[in-house]
Amino acid sequence: MISRRALLAGGLALLARPARAGDLVAVEPRAVSFAFQDRDGRDVAASAFTGRPVLVHFWASWCGSCRVEFPELDAFRRDIAAHGIDVAAVSLDRLGWPAIDATTSALGIRDLAIFHDRNRDAARGLGIVGLPTTLLVDAKSREIGRIVGSGAWGEAAFRDRLVGLVRAAG
Repeated sequence: MISRRALLAGGLALLARPARAGDLVAVEPRAVSFAFQDRDGRDVAASAFTGRPVLVHFWASWCGSCRVEFPELDAFRRDIAAHGIDVAAVSLDRLGWPAIDATTSALGIRDLAIFHDRNRDAARGLGIVGLPTTLLVDAKSREIGRIVGSGAWGEAAFRDRLVGLVRAAG
């Protein structure tokens, strides 16, 4: 098991160089609280993911870089399923499910769990200031990492770093 000291040292090493857009940046674990809606309009809270790590990915159909990376994120979801990590793709589209469905259909998305943050309450509460932004939330509902910008979903080193952060968090 990796000690807390090693985890912090690894996190500090990631922070030693200036972060670039799309970097996975480790953060001091902090509890998160959010709720967004499923297709039936029911709230899905952070507690729904307790017990397993999840990437909470904020996107919108009008976000060009979101559309470019979305198929890669869909493939990444299939790749990391073996590591027990879920992906919750949360749309901020004001036009709702018609815009969300049109985009996911056009992009051939088939394996992502799609949600809607209708009033952007979750995004505001989590400090999302630009799209795409992805939070890495551990099995204890704590944010342990953040990606601002498009992630390198197709790169093995990126996946390994993400899985390593999850394992280190316990």
